[in-house]
Amino acid sequence: MRWPWIFALSVVVVWYPMLMWLLGFSSSMRLDFGLAFNSMAEHLLAGRFDVDPDAIGSEGFDIGDRTVSYFGIFCALIRVPLVLLPGFARTDVTWWSSLIAIWIAVWFQVHTIFLVWTRSSPPKQHWLGAALLISVILGGQHIPFLRPSIYQEIINWAFAQSMAFIWLTIRGFTSERGFDRQIFCLMAVCAGLALLTRVSFGIGLYAALGLLFLARGRVRTWVVPATILLAFVVMTGVVNEGRWGNPFTFADYSRFDLSQDVAPERLGHLAAYGVFNPARIWLGLSYYLLPVWVWVRSDGHVLFAESQATLMDAMELPPGSFFLTDPFLLGLAAFGIFAIGDRARAGLLIGLSVPPVLMLCAISMAHRYRMEFYPLLFLAALFGLEVSSRQPTTTRRLRVAIVASVSLGVVSSHIMAVLDSRSPWGPGEFYLERYGLVGTYEGYWRQPPTPPPLPP
Repeated sequence: MRWPWIFALSVVVVWYPMLMWLLGFSSSMRLDFGLAFNSMAEHLLAGRFDVDPDAIGSEGFDIGDRTVSYFGIFCALIRVPLVLLPGFARTDVTWWSSLIAIWIAVWFQVHTIFLVWTRSSPPKQHWLGAALLISVILGGQHIPFLRPSIYQEIINWAFAQSMAFIWLTIRGFTSERGFDRQIFCLMAVCAGLALLTRVSFGIGLYAALGLLFLARGRVRTWVVPATILLAFVVMTGVVNEGRWGNPFTFADYSRFDLSQDVAPERLGHLAAYGVFNPARIWLGLSYYLLPVWVWVRSDGHVLFAESQATLMDAMELPPGSFFLTDPFLLGLAAFGIFAIGDRARAGLLIGLSVPPVLMLCAISMAHRYRMEFYPLLFLAALFGLEVSSRQPTTTRRLRVAIVASVSLGVVSSHIMAVLDSRSPWGPGEFYLERYGLVGTYEGYWRQPPTPPPLPP
């Protein structure tokens, strides 16, 4: 499989940074809150869990006389060597960190695909394997998310840890050793790191691994990986205790500076519906699948204005849909789900469905949160690729469908990358009701529209 590897490496090493530059994001640019993790790293070295209020700005939480962040500490830990070097503590590496995380994720994804798609694969599996590879590298899983920021950096690293977890999962299914203690331990490390990076990803990996233990693992193989999982839970609890005074609190949004100083109505949403609530699922389905929420009615308000004002803090631009950026991935994932015939695979997918469900219920919805869905979709697609060998022949209609769906995904993903690069932060209705969808992007291309006021 030499040429697919050359193609994959060429795209991720050359095209990704080039596209970031074409989108207007150079490695030398100074990003908003770009030194937040540097400050967090310095404070961790001093045994503290707060952050410099000037570094975190409006994304901080005031706890007494301290300012803390809800971001996981992983991105701060990888900066520890940087802040220890003289003169580098004020170096913003968000651009590079975001890109490196993507490179690592793609490396694991390509390796995982080649565990299933081999030289001896039948023609149908060759077509599906090549299409999955292209959809991963040039489709919706990475291309639309090349806008560097501390928000995206966290998700990129959690996604990379999830892809390492999935690589180990497929190794367990395809190797003679199966799911031995070593595989389980490495999967536990991936889940633990994800918990320290972005808790929603971590919960999904913990759930998936726990269900896999029950389905495949023997009790004697559980002890060490379970200890590793518990150790990361304790570390996370220590961080939470140091920040919020409660080991079980990951973020206290009642202390959020933005809610306190600029948008007090968010405190009402929080009190009435909490951070996650099933009442928001229908809005989440619209946001991630059918973005009619951007439609501006004749009265000048967005289509679901009343519901958004009651339930949501923010539904951010750009509008998008998995049906456009990932049609092939969705089709292959659906095939994989319907073909599941054992508890281990079913348990893994059930566990990985936790982050998407949380995102559908969340108090805020953002373009970057789409990445929470991809571990589930990618693993299900791998299961679909795996069972495709049972029907080795391919038809012209299938080949046309594969080419059409992959092409649509690649084109749509690049369009989404452009839109995301020109999308303002914050509630999308603020811009839609003032400028309209087209006006927002026309104005932002020339000069960014006036954003909502932020605290000084």
